[in-house]
Amino acid sequence: MEFSGSVQQNIKTFLITSCKGGVGKSTVAANIAMAVANHGKRVLLVDCDFSNRSLDLILGCEEDVMYDICDLVTGRATAARTVMQDSREARLNFIAAPHFKRDDFTPEQFAEAVMSAAKEYFCEYVFIDTPGAVDGTLQLVAKAADGALIVTSHQPTTVRGAEKTGYQLEDLGVKEQYLVINRYDKKSVLDGTSPGLNWLIDHTHVPLIGVIPDSKDLEKAQIAGKLACELRRDRQKVRDAFDEVARRICGERIPIMSYLPEKKRRKLLYS
Repeated sequence: MEFSGSVQQNIKTFLITSCKGGVGKSTVAANIAMAVANHGKRVLLVDCDFSNRSLDLILGCEEDVMYDICDLVTGRATAARTVMQDSREARLNFIAAPHFKRDDFTPEQFAEAVMSAAKEYFCEYVFIDTPGAVDGTLQLVAKAADGALIVTSHQPTTVRGAEKTGYQLEDLGVKEQYLVINRYDKKSVLDGTSPGLNWLIDHTHVPLIGVIPDSKDLEKAQIAGKLACELRRDRQKVRDAFDEVARRICGERIPIMSYLPEKKRRKLLYS
């Protein structure tokens, strides 16, 4: 899988979005960013959910946030004051969203500020978390993006919504798109109450880049500001699932759900 990058310092920038809330998009954003950093890449993660910021909670750094992306874009604070380094992985850098409504600024100002911060911190990847396709944020941040990761559950209605989001991104000039299926309930697929992966692949034009299993262990860990890579118990292999997405983003060619035995993987594909 080949990814095109920004002309500036070969930085690859991805929006992380969804057709609606409640699919775990910010959880996916934080864990993919961490997984890419764990592969030795310098990463900048930007929270652009201006109405309901949550990445600072997911990363466990809410008490340390002093400045936000609006401060950076409007010039109230420098990148040195705005960018936070993750305490667990020095290659992961983070910019929070504001507590309240965002300031007014243009897509050009946003793109320039984010790319400048990424260059200053020698980042190879930028992930921009957005609230979804409904509030106009995509139009504001799309100019900074090379591609997009569209997060969905594996229910047909959300897959259809992801399809529409893909077309909206195309209209904004974001042609490189990939689907992340989150909270994938393997049991419901095997017992026939939810569609298998091949059905999902056939019903969207957006290529699949990863499948994240539903995990109560991750939900519990997240309350304490911990990520998938910190799980002591990982019965659903969610840590391996995020690692697989990171490897594919970094250019490796590996099968979807490579973390599962071949026999089980085939059942989930064709059920």
